[in-house]
Amino acid sequence: MRNAAALLLAAIVFVLVQVAARGLAAPSSQASASAPTVDQILDKYVQAIGGREAVEKVTTRVMKGAIELPPTGDAGSIVPGTVEIDMKVPNKRMSIINVPGSGTDQRGFNGTAGWYVDPDEGPKDLSGADLEAIKTDAQFYREIKLKELYPKMAVEGKASVAGREAYVIGATLPDGGVEKFYFDAQNGLLVRDDLPVEIPDEGKTTQQSLFEDYKDVDGVKLPFTVRRLRPDGDSILKFAEIRNNVPIDDAKFEKPAARK
Repeated sequence: MRNAAALLLAAIVFVLVQVAARGLAAPSSQASASAPTVDQILDKYVQAIGGREAVEKVTTRVMKGAIELPPTGDAGSIVPGTVEIDMKVPNKRMSIINVPGSGTDQRGFNGTAGWYVDPDEGPKDLSGADLEAIKTDAQFYREIKLKELYPKMAVEGKASVAGREAYVIGATLPDGGVEKFYFDAQNGLLVRDDLPVEIPDEGKTTQQSLFEDYKDVDGVKLPFTVRRLRPDGDSILKFAEIRNNVPIDDAKFEKPAARK
């Protein structure tokens, strides 16, 4: 159960493989003289997803869909599971992933503290890297706050993502690592994210996320498919339903009561 829960966590935390192993071109070492600035790329991204005004009209979001995970150990193929993510301004988040035969992963952030439900021991507090990851994921207006969340950003050049040209922005993290954002050079949308992570038994590596199938939801474009590529197994999130401005009680983001 613990191994299954760990895999579920790895799949959902918006917290891979080496670029060459996936056949994707690495970004050039230097931005060309004609490359747009960080501000220009980010401004185009905000406009591409609908504009700041449209984004800020949304105060809650409920996302439901399916998650596909790789087989683990001698379990064979895993039946696709279900996923629900609830979010609320300014920084509240709760997610539940259920995979038949493998268990349920539930975790949340109430704006101050993060928590998860241990399958054996019940609700526990999140800490360390897991807490920092959910804090970042809980930022409701993250798309329009990238410069605020990542004060040190630089254009690193271009790369090819799924056969399309993308501008690469490197963002320095608090620990000195660099997260890389790939924005489609034509339409401005975020199409890929490379995040430094540390995986048990793997050490430090990179989690690659690919954002696909953007659709308009109340004037805001959102990716309905997210592929996570990691050495310990890839996963695919496919959202069937995304609803904005749905009433959500704040109690949903609080840590459940301890088991008796």
